[in-house]
Amino acid sequence: MLRVQMQLAKPGMVLAQPVFHPRSTAETILLRAEVTLSESTIQRLTEMKIPELWIKYPGMEMVGEFISPKIMASRALVAGDVSKAFLDASKGAHAKLDFQQYKASMSQLLNNLIDDPKSAMFVGELVDSGAPAVRHGANVGFLSLLLGMRLGFYLMRERKYVPSRFSRDVTALGVAGMLHDIGMTHLDEAVIQRWNMEHDASDPEWQEHVRLGYKYVQGSIQPSAASAVLHHHQHFDGSGFPLRKDAAGKLKKVVGNDIHIFARIICAADLFDRLNHKASFIGEDPGDGLSKPAVVALKTMMSKPYGDWIDPIVFKALLAVCPAYPPGTEVKLSNGVKGVVTDWDPADPCRPQVHQLSHFEDEEFGNVYNLKDERDITIVECGGMDVRKHNFYPVTKGQFDLRVLQRNLSNGLHHFVPDEAA
Repeated sequence: MLRVQMQLAKPGMVLAQPVFHPRSTAETILLRAEVTLSESTIQRLTEMKIPELWIKYPGMEMVGEFISPKIMASRALVAGDVSKAFLDASKGAHAKLDFQQYKASMSQLLNNLIDDPKSAMFVGELVDSGAPAVRHGANVGFLSLLLGMRLGFYLMRERKYVPSRFSRDVTALGVAGMLHDIGMTHLDEAVIQRWNMEHDASDPEWQEHVRLGYKYVQGSIQPSAASAVLHHHQHFDGSGFPLRKDAAGKLKKVVGNDIHIFARIICAADLFDRLNHKASFIGEDPGDGLSKPAVVALKTMMSKPYGDWIDPIVFKALLAVCPAYPPGTEVKLSNGVKGVVTDWDPADPCRPQVHQLSHFEDEEFGNVYNLKDERDITIVECGGMDVRKHNFYPVTKGQFDLRVLQRNLSNGLHHFVPDEAA
């Protein structure tokens, strides 16, 4: 199966996975797997802002092990919850949000991820409701959940005063991720318009959205999750907001491990999704709604100032759950071959395994290129974009490997030294 952007869909293609309704609060299926696309169907899906499809392709069955229909259905349910939450919150400060429903949806998604660990990764968009804030909230909630699952060892270390049976519970983290920008619904229209024109993160009126969001969810979700809503714009180097009062009542920056681990995780998920899209906030123009290749956002996060903003351990987890080139992605190699990514290794994210496409007309395999072994070959194009300058490679063994870090911490090497960007 292949992941195909909506604008590249053609009549005669057969769906390999169902298509979910982008604005439903239930797991509503628009089209089931095995449906053959027609011109009218493609036009309708385009009008509904469906960003991409999974289609059948001879010889690509191995990609299916990374794509779980149950996880897709659970993600759709979360997206519907985010849409309803933003709609309800926009009605006024006293609107009642269904926090129990959000927790239930996130618990279902978590259970499905546990049942199918090979699919526990971010392989692309699911819905684009036409409202960037809704898509953004759904993606950040999902990514936060994935990161929390991979960082169980780190959660126990950072939440050492929480009983171990609770310290690794990431359901509340996922809920905080999906609602992290709920305070935006209570900003004045003039503030939102100013943000959408200028994107000035130092604007004190725009910064108030974190306090408004915290006030809105406080008492309805776990204190750690509510705190993450308040602090999701904190940066590891202390350059974020809001400031915190010390024991003497003096305002000071919040730096490094003084930032709650939930907030650090949501900060990374939030930044990744915002770098991937033209628009992520209320009222922003989504344009064509297309996401950039994941490799672009990941490489950008390694450069200044972003690299200083993110907890380096959380960033390693991001590399483990967000493939630079997700399975099912069409790419072009430096030797001119067009192919599809069929496997990857987070320890060397930009050297995946690629199956050649050119020989599939008669359902025969083309060549298979494992770029970890064939280092003279690189990916040069993805999604129609030249990505040569965005590829990154490890300089030292284990530089990007979360498993190596986990072993080191388990073996008593508690002092983590951040890697230099490759």
